[in-house]
Amino acid sequence: MHKTSNPDSTKAFLKDLYERALAPALPVNAMGDVMWPIVSGRTYILAVGKAASQMAAAIENRWPEEATGLIVTRQGYAQPGFTPHNMQIVEASHPVPDAAGAQAAQAALAAVDALGQDDLLLVLMSGGASALLPAPAAGISLPEKQAVTRALLHCGAPIGEMNIVRKHLSAIKGGHLAARAWPATTQLIAISDIPGDDIAMIGSGPTVADSSTCGDALAIVEKYGISLPPAIRAMLESDLLETPKPGDSKMQRSKGKICARPADMCAAAVAVVEDHGYEAIMLGDALEGDALQLGYAHAQQALAFKEQGRKVALISGGEATVTVRNRDGRGGRCTAYLLACALALEGEPDICGFAADSDGIDGSEDNAGAFLWPGILENMGGAEQARQFLDRDDSYRAFERADALLMTGPSGTNVNDLRVLLVR
Repeated sequence: MHKTSNPDSTKAFLKDLYERALAPALPVNAMGDVMWPIVSGRTYILAVGKAASQMAAAIENRWPEEATGLIVTRQGYAQPGFTPHNMQIVEASHPVPDAAGAQAAQAALAAVDALGQDDLLLVLMSGGASALLPAPAAGISLPEKQAVTRALLHCGAPIGEMNIVRKHLSAIKGGHLAARAWPATTQLIAISDIPGDDIAMIGSGPTVADSSTCGDALAIVEKYGISLPPAIRAMLESDLLETPKPGDSKMQRSKGKICARPADMCAAAVAVVEDHGYEAIMLGDALEGDALQLGYAHAQQALAFKEQGRKVALISGGEATVTVRNRDGRGGRCTAYLLACALALEGEPDICGFAADSDGIDGSEDNAGAFLWPGILENMGGAEQARQFLDRDDSYRAFERADALLMTGPSGTNVNDLRVLLVR
């Protein structure tokens, strides 16, 4: 077991815990037994998301030899050395969409428009797909959609609310892709990065009938004070941007399944800490809410368990949010959570931990997350300096100064964040 007096030893132990927890969610492990319909016609494969190329690589030896398709992933996320026959690979921007993603979306729509009744659209979906495959609805420009996306990211809206808005500004999300593919069969295989594993929310549900409405999207925009171009507002108010609903005849040949979930990652983390003699306390695999408040609350729970003399591991998954006040600050939700946690612990001995995004990137930064140990506030320049970092929305630089960033690069999966606090 690690010693909290040795940060290097602690970091090595915690990084190994993170990597072992991720293993069940990696496509090579999660997709071994996934099945899809066999059709007499053509098979078109559309893989989209941060794990797109890894998902495609995991089943490459099982798809029809004559299959064609498109892989769209985040810049730098394509699996090295993977160059499948008859498949184009596009790297696009995340979390704000770009022209490369928009062009890929139009290519995908053109391909599915050509499918017939005997054909199959096989969709491999993972987190990040909403931004990576943007197809603005008729009457909406890409810059307008980019502006709405930025506003949603900065206001602290949870992913579910973000995706409701994005569905109603899209020609591909919210079931539109499957409707375009009809009468072909559509099969979705997804890795879930959504709290609660709502398959209609993964990648904003391009193949799943949508139960939300234009009115819901407008209510979310109003809730966060987001300014919409008048034309978009008018289209939402008149229901011109409505999505395919359950019961729509064009959605009846579309099916979906999830092959990896945040719960799988959390269960693996439980097994690892129990092997090291900890009592695992699962706080939930779908936690949402403000990252700073979550960090403070988890620190209080850790202190309470230490007071009881219990050796416990507090484990949680899900996707917290950060309301950005300083656009010049750096840091994602994991470092924000952990900095709030560190300040609440005030250097309490024998409590350490980490918070990291399972895709290997915390928000828009280059780190997966960060580590915590009892002396970390001193490594940041003291508690007062650490508080200033937090107030400036600059949690990345706080952990960078302490040499406490968890750097992994793209992991090849995306099942939300993992947070672990160990109490001796």
